[in-house]
Amino acid sequence: MATIRNCELPDDLLYDIEHDLWARPEEDDLVLGLTDVGQTRAGTIQHVSFTKRALGGAVGPGESIAVLESAKWVGPVTAPLAGTVMATNNDLLEHPKLVNLEPYGRGWIVRLRPVDGRLDLFPDGWASGEVARTRYRAKLGLPFRSVSGVDEDFWCVHCADWDV
Repeated sequence: MATIRNCELPDDLLYDIEHDLWARPEEDDLVLGLTDVGQTRAGTIQHVSFTKRALGGAVGPGESIAVLESAKWVGPVTAPLAGTVMATNNDLLEHPKLVNLEPYGRGWIVRLRPVDGRLDLFPDGWASGEVARTRYRAKLGLPFRSVSGVDEDFWCVHCADWDV
């Protein structure tokens, strides 16, 4: 597992660096979530909601399937591919900080089954391995402009004593 500026990037995942999302193939599905970088930039996730599309099952590429909210950020989780939402992580409805505490484990967001059954056809912008790490290093080399308009450095919840 690579660590870049205290953020963990497991080697076995695909990453959408622009939107700070990850995907992990599991059996016939893709498990999707917010990366460690994404949760760090967002701050404490206070609310998670699933869209009607996600709850209805069928979604198209780029369609919103969930919305995450923190004190300083609100952002969508979008489907990388057309498919059917097989499961939503309803634990996040009561414990949204799981996205912060375990972004690659109990903090997963949705399980998506691609419409064509192919788990290997991702749109441009998704990367894995050294390509993903290189893109994240470049992204994290830029200042992060907070909501207050101040350039800030990253802090990491892994360094604090957080609890659900």
